[in-house]
Amino acid sequence: MAINGDGMSSSESVGFGSQIGDSFKGILIGIVLFPASIYALFKVETCTQASDAFKKAKPISQREEGKPIYVTGNLDADPIGSRFVKEGKYISISESSEVYAWDEEERTEGSGNNKKKIKECKLEWTNSPVSPSSFTLPDCKTKIHHKRTVESQTIPAKNGRLKTDQTTYTVNLGEVNFTSSVSSKFPESEQIILNGFTLGSNYLYSNKNCEATPVEGCERVRLSVTPVPDAPMTFLGDINGTQIIKYVYDGDAFLNAGVGTYEQTMANIKKDDATMKWFGRGLGFVMMWVSFVLMAGPLMTLLEFIPFVGEFGKGALNFFFGVIAFVISAITIILVKFWYVWLLLILAAIGYAVYKRKFANQPTA
Repeated sequence: MAINGDGMSSSESVGFGSQIGDSFKGILIGIVLFPASIYALFKVETCTQASDAFKKAKPISQREEGKPIYVTGNLDADPIGSRFVKEGKYISISESSEVYAWDEEERTEGSGNNKKKIKECKLEWTNSPVSPSSFTLPDCKTKIHHKRTVESQTIPAKNGRLKTDQTTYTVNLGEVNFTSSVSSKFPESEQIILNGFTLGSNYLYSNKNCEATPVEGCERVRLSVTPVPDAPMTFLGDINGTQIIKYVYDGDAFLNAGVGTYEQTMANIKKDDATMKWFGRGLGFVMMWVSFVLMAGPLMTLLEFIPFVGEFGKGALNFFFGVIAFVISAITIILVKFWYVWLLLILAAIGYAVYKRKFANQPTA
């Protein structure tokens, strides 16, 4: 390993043996990752979602035992504030911070005979600064450990009240899953308490130079508030007296809310559920694709040592594995989603085989 004169970076050539060894280790990870991707796709397709739980919800006036209900009214709650946000009508306030601190990063550059492992100590914005004493580069180990002074937290409003023409219902806003129609934003400048920080673009900074030219130790705070909507809202769940609580469906508990009527809220819930489902499918597909690439690691490594053709062959294999992963993911989704069709086809095939065997054993006239 060659360490640069400043002690802040190093480079190490990675030989053929090391690359092959690493690729064989990757095979084990790939073998584990493939069934994990199948399981992830299975869970995505079989998980219970809020749109399933509330599709037969009834208005509170038509409540049936064991069935979900919905209530539409105007939301109110006790005003809340925080260290950086003045007290106001919010559903919740979120605060999180990052510090400009030292981190030791490792990356690989090049391929084949020119492959190198680069280790570098650099400053970056991070919400989880690590103590430099754990680093390996000499001059990096002596750097100061800069810590955050602002802890991440979300503060929900207390004493949530949904007011209708007839009744006022209570609800624990910290338990509610709000749809995308309930928007969050950076607070207005007049609602911000600086507390020694300075206001920048979407952040509070520990000093005025930290936005344009950050130096080690700078800290920035991200604020987000979710105002109580002026428009009527619909809450979906169960009811206990006059308290709206979670509704248990297929072993999962749901308490959702959105702006507008039941129909509008359900439309938003379905849209959000569909987004999450496609995200899960995409994650399962990527996991499967990576598993194939890892299991073909030794072949990929060998290709890197073939001049000119190697990079093309590696790219072609990556594309091929992506296509295979897409096809298997699609088949898995179809098999899980329409399992009853495949069960009927299997039963029909078994029945046909038994029928053929029965008549095959009968003597011909």
